[in-house]
Amino acid sequence: MQLTRTLAHAAALVTLTSAGLAVADDHVETTTTWYQENRRGGLGGLTVLSPMFDLAFDLGESTNVDLGYAADAVTGATASVYSVDAVSSATKFSDLRNEGKLGLTFTGRRSTLSMGATVGAERDYLSISAGGGGSVDLPGKNTTFALQYAHNFDQVCDRDNAATLTPLERRPLTGVDPCNKKDGILGKDAPGMTVWHDISIDTAQATVTQNLSPTSNLQLALWGQIINGFQSDPYRRVQVGQDQPQENDPRVRDRIALALKWNRFFPGLHAALHVNLRGYSDTWGVDAGAAEMAWSQYFGDGLLLDLHGRISQQTAATFFKDAFFYQTESTAGAYFTGDRELSPVRNILAGARLQIISTASDEHKVWSLFERLSVSLKGDLLKLDQLPADKTNANPMGTDKQFLTSGLLNGFVLQFSLLAQF
Repeated sequence: MQLTRTLAHAAALVTLTSAGLAVADDHVETTTTWYQENRRGGLGGLTVLSPMFDLAFDLGESTNVDLGYAADAVTGATASVYSVDAVSSATKFSDLRNEGKLGLTFTGRRSTLSMGATVGAERDYLSISAGGGGSVDLPGKNTTFALQYAHNFDQVCDRDNAATLTPLERRPLTGVDPCNKKDGILGKDAPGMTVWHDISIDTAQATVTQNLSPTSNLQLALWGQIINGFQSDPYRRVQVGQDQPQENDPRVRDRIALALKWNRFFPGLHAALHVNLRGYSDTWGVDAGAAEMAWSQYFGDGLLLDLHGRISQQTAATFFKDAFFYQTESTAGAYFTGDRELSPVRNILAGARLQIISTASDEHKVWSLFERLSVSLKGDLLKLDQLPADKTNANPMGTDKQFLTSGLLNGFVLQFSLLAQF
């Protein structure tokens, strides 16, 4: 959970600057996303509601301002101890994250420059990001180069474990520990109880987009990230032999990904095909690959149906073990974790999106206000398979699939969006 939040915060600003480069029209957009995941037995489920609001408007002919707000309301149950008998240690939790953003985009004849900042806060995590990006079209506007960069100044609350303790002696944070309660200010230590750790995150992405023909284009994207700081989940314990210490992840993680995207429009079918291939690797030993395909079918000028599917698979971090082996063989070194994001998993997603579009005519605006109005409803079904990290027959618990249900589907995502351009 903690690592997922960290990476989401780090990616947010690159997403902001990328969007700023692509969208310069005045608009109001609101989106609400409902994510539901079912977990094994007594671990119950995970529910995430994420409303988002975005407002963009022009200042003069070449400057665009982007203001936004987003929230994540999370409720569910999770195992407080990563062990073979994880169900017995299930605990309920809830969390609320609020985030605001500000972006500026300057547009020239063949180039754009964007800069922005985001601030996100929750009970035990503070994220402040700043960054920018730019793009330039070569003569003829068939080739576009773009570059984005963001830096995160993050902080996470943790139990104030003494510096003299070994990793196997450290104890986790609990829900009653006084994070951000001292003087009502985020990031304040409470000596002897809680301490705030700094996390520095640098994220960069370079893309080149090439028009291959009037109906197709190709994009190559190189993404990289360096994380330096406390990256363990401060609440999670791992059953190592008879001990239950706080999990211990390395402090530095370097990540890289390469993506290839191809889009082709078929005029006769009034449809488009999208293909996306992505490879990923990091210094923790996690390697992953993903393939995605989508078909967009237009019905007239006002209705769009999008069908899409995605499959991805990753290997485990070098220090990740199935719970059985942590209990019977101890750790694989100084580091140990129960984070499923670092386990070997295979994800399959299939879904559809229906979008209704209304465009102003020469004489009449939509609802007498807007140049364009679109409403969309998107639904995805998820199949999440945890694979064995330790390939041996010595594990009587099989693959230790304690994170997820064993049914055909493990979760779904529903999203409703309204975009009004003026």
